[in-house]
Amino acid sequence: MNIYIGCGLTHVPRDSFEEYTLYIHQLAGQLSDNEGHSVQYALIHSDPQLASKPPYEKAKLCYLWDRRMVENSDVIIAEASYPSTGLGIEMQIAEVKGIPIIICFREIDSNRVVPIAYKNPDHTKHDLQTGEGFVSLMALGIPSVFQVIKYIEYEDGIAHVIDAVKLLRCSVPA
Repeated sequence: MNIYIGCGLTHVPRDSFEEYTLYIHQLAGQLSDNEGHSVQYALIHSDPQLASKPPYEKAKLCYLWDRRMVENSDVIIAEASYPSTGLGIEMQIAEVKGIPIIICFREIDSNRVVPIAYKNPDHTKHDLQTGEGFVSLMALGIPSVFQVIKYIEYEDGIAHVIDAVKLLRCSVPA
């Protein structure tokens, strides 16, 4: 299978960045080396190449390259532990193309949003609807989401994603 791993990198806390990117590399490695899938992701297939481009071209090329990787995939692994506008866009591109999405995220308290209430102009008070506080309800509601995986340890996340890809592969007619 052709797999694209999408992930939010911009808002990863800098003290977690090295550990998180190592996890993404390990996930990609397990899917390609041990499972035989073709895996693409920004840390290898677009971000390093953007560094050599002029500033005025970077945004357009980032969009085009990442979009192409999504559109050429059989499944998207949406690693959603951190908020990312780009990952949301990639998930919507996958939805429009009918590409299944596996959402995974690290379920640790530091990644959970704090509940909050707000007032509307009519003075009614409401609680902001954040679901469980990890991934937005809108993202979780995308029709082509095949599975949502919660994990705590990175090794468990990798194992669960591999299992989901195997299940997806078995569920798609040959």
